Amino acid sequence: MTGSESVDGTGCDRLDATAGEAVVGGPAGTGPAARPAAGAPGALRFEALVDRAKTDSGRRWNAGFIVTGSLLVTLAAAGIALLVVSGFGSWFTIALVSVFGVAAVGMIVTSVLRGRILRLLAGPGAVACRVTDTGVTLANSPEIGWDELVFIGVLNDRPRTNRLKRVPVYGWAGRAALKAGNGTILCELAVRDGEALRARFTDRAGAKRVSLYSRYADGARRGLIPLLLDAVLSEETTQAVVTVLFAEAAARGIPHAVHENAFAFTKWKGPQLDPTWPAL
Repeated sequence: MTGSESVDGTGCDRLDATAGEAVVGGPAGTGPAARPAAGAPGALRFEALVDRAKTDSGRRWNAGFIVTGSLLVTLAAAGIALLVVSGFGSWFTIALVSVFGVAAVGMIVTSVLRGRILRLLAGPGAVACRVTDTGVTLANSPEIGWDELVFIGVLNDRPRTNRLKRVPVYGWAGRAALKAGNGTILCELAVRDGEALRARFTDRAGAKRVSLYSRYADGARRGLIPLLLDAVLSEETTQAVVTVLFAEAAARGIPHAVHENAFAFTKWKGPQLDPTWPAL
């Protein structure tokens, strides 16, 4: 593990993945403490509960982004058609309207993909993540065995996000994206055989969120599962999930790390995912 940072809901940017105790439960300040403890095979060790108020709010904002994007695409298409038919305006004007429409399409695609990521943790039940002696199970995923994991990586993007909030245009857009579930604590689980994991999903949309990479000599393709923890979990529970996953990984010799820099994070995980990954 690299780094030791804390997310405590008090404006602190840091994520402490070395704490000896995990907090389980709902909104910050209400969850009982729990320590990873030995048990029988398959015994429950930890459960992280969804922050339902935060999740429902994120879904509403995300749906609003999709509706808004759809309206903007419609307006852009109508505007382009009107400009072409009427002959009013130059090709430069048409190009500007086209760029506006493409940006709106990007908003829709990003929102749909974000919704799929959030569904990995936020299912119909209360439990977002369950950790047992045999593996990890997400709200909408099959169990991922410890022996399937290649690494557990965390990107703490909160410091960068807080800096960008001070940029006038990004500040407004960034805050809106955060409200729509664009979390700042990304936890990624890498598995040895991503295709096999995809096949075990009952939620096909969730299966598509398992990214696949180039094949290794044994024919398997690594898979990567992105989890936006703080988008659906309270601050305490986000802290607890990282603490427990890292403790379990350390006990089993599974590589694990937390980074605050996206480039450093990519440099660390890339060679573990793709045999053709270039040296950076």
